[in-house]
Amino acid sequence: MSLATTQTISQSDLRAYAFTREKVFADNVDHVFSNSPSVALLLNESLGTQFGGVRMRGSGNMVETGGIEIQANVRLGKHSGSKAMAGPWDTHSVTPDSNTRRIIQAWKHYSGAIVISETDKAINTGADKIGSFIGDQTESVMLALVDTIGDDLNAETTTANGITSLNDLIAASGSAVQGLDGDDYDNYNSRGISARGTAAASVSFASGSWAAQGLSDLRTLTNNASEGLVKPNVYLTDYTTHERYEGSLQPQERFAAPVSSGDAGFMSLAFRTVPVMADPKAIANTVFALRIGSDGLSVRVLAPFTFRFAPFKPGSNQESFVSELQWKGNTLLRNRRYGSNKINVITD
Repeated sequence: MSLATTQTISQSDLRAYAFTREKVFADNVDHVFSNSPSVALLLNESLGTQFGGVRMRGSGNMVETGGIEIQANVRLGKHSGSKAMAGPWDTHSVTPDSNTRRIIQAWKHYSGAIVISETDKAINTGADKIGSFIGDQTESVMLALVDTIGDDLNAETTTANGITSLNDLIAASGSAVQGLDGDDYDNYNSRGISARGTAAASVSFASGSWAAQGLSDLRTLTNNASEGLVKPNVYLTDYTTHERYEGSLQPQERFAAPVSSGDAGFMSLAFRTVPVMADPKAIANTVFALRIGSDGLSVRVLAPFTFRFAPFKPGSNQESFVSELQWKGNTLLRNRRYGSNKINVITD
């Protein structure tokens, strides 16, 4: 029997389902991003007070309209045509600039779906039950999709069909990402904790014992990621390394800001006034120093696929109706040389 003759979910049912879905979405849109700082910063608009009392705007999430791919220019050195002139009648240099290059990222596609079958409708008879069912399904699909993208964002290597991971973006030598290869352009490499000017093939991100060199490496990490006012605006790490950092601070540093009576911790950990956050999705024994924003690290999203549900429609060869949640985007790092950096292989 054909699908059309077996379905009994009415148009009024679908309107009620859509209303419930949108209501739940609006009430939970911040909640579903609250489990991970990296997800909140790069996939949503705000980072709430769940993370040690720190509040930051998620300026790393940017929506783009149109375009077959994500494109941006990167400067790998000063403009080739600049020169000191011999006098007022000296000729201007018309040498074409060879230090501005274009980076390209492909759109990556993610989806999840609310599925309401005739059986679901029969089991959840009544407005309260079906409303609760749709609400639970809406939140579950939202959480799962955000979680999937967050896992890919924090993967050690970029997953098949996934967005480019932070670990691959912030790297050196032998790392072709965003359409350019660090082996071809010296200034298209992160610096790690090696001395400035180190050849890309010799750049090291490996730290070691936190007790022996952790704070020293963190200082080097930060200095290598800084050029004047361009510097990291957040540090993300795993819980173990976060505890290592907190444990290495002196007692007077713990109480540099007002704390509640008996509070032996911090309202928020910071390094050089920049928040240091523990992320459950972070790679173990790694610290990322990130510059989140249009001139640093961002996630570009293709409008209108910004975590928005499509209307309910009949499922294929099923007694069901489906509303798909879609997201299309990718990471983009405008400056690999400074602004962002990392250290890894951290031990006790």
